[in-house]
Amino acid sequence: MSIKLSRTGNTASILNSLWQSPGVSRIDMATKLGLDKSTVTKAVNHLLDIGMILEQPKAMSGKGGRPKMSLVFNADFGVIIGVDVNSDVLKVSVVNLLGQVIYHDMLPINTQVSIDTALIEALVPCVNTIQKLFPRILAIGIGMPGLIDPDKSQLLVSHSLNIRSSINFAPLFKRHFPYPVFIDNDANCGAWGELMQQRSLPYDHFLYVLLSTHHAREHYHQLGIGVGMILNRQLFYGEEFMAGQFNSQELIRGTEATPSVIIKEFSALAVNLCGLMSIRRIVIGGNGMSFGSELAASLRNHSDGLSGLLIAKPNIEFSLLGPQAAAMGAASMAWQKLLTAELKLAESLRLPENGNLSI
Repeated sequence: MSIKLSRTGNTASILNSLWQSPGVSRIDMATKLGLDKSTVTKAVNHLLDIGMILEQPKAMSGKGGRPKMSLVFNADFGVIIGVDVNSDVLKVSVVNLLGQVIYHDMLPINTQVSIDTALIEALVPCVNTIQKLFPRILAIGIGMPGLIDPDKSQLLVSHSLNIRSSINFAPLFKRHFPYPVFIDNDANCGAWGELMQQRSLPYDHFLYVLLSTHHAREHYHQLGIGVGMILNRQLFYGEEFMAGQFNSQELIRGTEATPSVIIKEFSALAVNLCGLMSIRRIVIGGNGMSFGSELAASLRNHSDGLSGLLIAKPNIEFSLLGPQAAAMGAASMAWQKLLTAELKLAESLRLPENGNLSI
């Protein structure tokens, strides 16, 4: 069934406010956004009518009077699919509008064909299955290792996947999936996922460090490090989407690239960056957590070595998402991009039906 969503900047702001502050009231939302109460009420009533959000009474404080009504997303309204692409497997997570993983799968992929063909061959049957289990797919988010242009859905280069020339996924996605599909670097997706988990907390800036052990390049087969940078609660891409790309200078100089050498070099760089930019949080996650404790110790050691009254020494934490970080983060990335000012969510909801997918 097609759903018409009011496509306005106010609607996008209200959805984002509710996403960051589950349980907020209409009055508090209007105050936070600087909008007239009638404007908020009109938009909220529309979201209630289409079933995207629910209204429930807040717990009474004991002062009496009429209780405020809090707003929350309807967990059953629709789902977002998150996909983590590795060289030989896809990790798939389905996330509802409360940010909860409600389905998870791991799919082997054909290593004898190109990664774009292998991705479609594995993902289409999986999405067909998911489509039968849940009422509405809102979007698909895909994270994969490498340098990616998310605006054009292009994988430019990936040592992990042994890709040396760019692949344009946009026409493939359009051909096989009726809903929006977004792609980003896997470390960036991990950062998106962490931002989703902590969205109600005041963490505006942090580094997300993705550890991986699936790199194909000879010198990196033991350990890969990627970084997602969150600044002012937004992912920082840098020039030509290069932010977060770590290349070991020790390796370039000919040093034997053991994991310990790479960790020590990266730790000094990351801690100095945090000190320079006053970033007080580093989160470690990913599939290569066998190196997590060594990295955390190295980061703390370099942090303890900093001196100066105004130096920011970051807290070192481990992500609670574990191996699902990139897949769940990819779903979070897709959801956040549905809620940008363009409100691509409106396009997704206009679809008359999800349809039957086929290769």
